[in-house]
Amino acid sequence: MEKHSNLLALGARFFLCMSMFWNAGFTIAVWNVQVAMLTPMTQSFTEPMLASMTAADFVLGIAILIGYMSRHMACLAAVYSFSSACVMHSFWTSSPSMVASDSMHFFQSVGVAGGFLLLAAFGPGQFSVDAKLKEPAPAAEPKVETQV
Repeated sequence: MEKHSNLLALGARFFLCMSMFWNAGFTIAVWNVQVAMLTPMTQSFTEPMLASMTAADFVLGIAILIGYMSRHMACLAAVYSFSSACVMHSFWTSSPSMVASDSMHFFQSVGVAGGFLLLAAFGPGQFSVDAKLKEPAPAAEPKVETQV
């Protein structure tokens, strides 16, 4: 299993980012529904908040997918996932008919946050921009001047 850890890290980054891209794509696809759902909670800040959440999904998702500043971005994504779960899926305040759905979505988001924390703890693996930036630059061969 140790020899496949870099491929597993790449796969984990891919699937974690798919969850973020899925959220962003879904938000864009049903923008008016999302605005109507969030308006009672956020009042006049609904559309700017929704736009910033969608942008965060894309920026964090791309950075984690390519492995750029992975540990820092994964910590931010974990905080973002957990806080959005608390705001969007607060099953403890839901109506009885929505408790099951909201609790499922809440714990799904908490699980994704846990995945991001694992990425922050163990790093992105060798197939990442971070790993490429850590590689030492190839040594330049000294130029030998020939006299003719």
